[in-house]
Amino acid sequence: MLGALAPVMSLEDRDILLQSAIKYYVNGRLEAVINQLKEGLETLDVLNSIKNNPDTFKPMFVGGGKPLTASEMMSMFRVSYSEVGSNRRAAEEMAISHWRDWLIDVELGDAVIITEDGEENITLSLENVLVFASGASTVPPFGFPCRPSLEFLHAPLNGSMPVFPQANSCGIVLYLPLHNTYEEFSKWMAEGIIQSPTFGFA
Repeated sequence: MLGALAPVMSLEDRDILLQSAIKYYVNGRLEAVINQLKEGLETLDVLNSIKNNPDTFKPMFVGGGKPLTASEMMSMFRVSYSEVGSNRRAAEEMAISHWRDWLIDVELGDAVIITEDGEENITLSLENVLVFASGASTVPPFGFPCRPSLEFLHAPLNGSMPVFPQANSCGIVLYLPLHNTYEEFSKWMAEGIIQSPTFGFA
């Protein structure tokens, strides 16, 4: 096969040689690794379960599942609220209301930023939001190592309140800015994510 002399006298010989090379490249060099994986999966009869329920196990082995939804994003994050009845809690509840409405707009393709020159529209996706918060463009098959959380930017930065969202992708914490109107929240969320170094990697 590869590295051996195989006379190619016709197109049929060429096709046979090509098929053999492809088969070796795809199957042959990975055969030992695949057999080892199968042996490991046979422990506790996992391999049999996979063979009998391929649709159930497919998301664990194959990427590119269904796209994120606003509803999934809302339930994915645990909200860290302040004490009930406090002024901070009221501002946080307003931010969560804006957050939920904004996720729906992002899902519908309505979160659009027009560049300064007015020539290009940039549309955010929920995957962009997930990359900003976690560094991952999809939810891992077994979930994140810790549940993503939402916190709020109460503390002034250099004497003024932060307008952009912030994130800690190691701990998967998304910090929401506090804005009085949905329009301000939407504008600064979109601009903050677009201006982040991870934008465009989803």
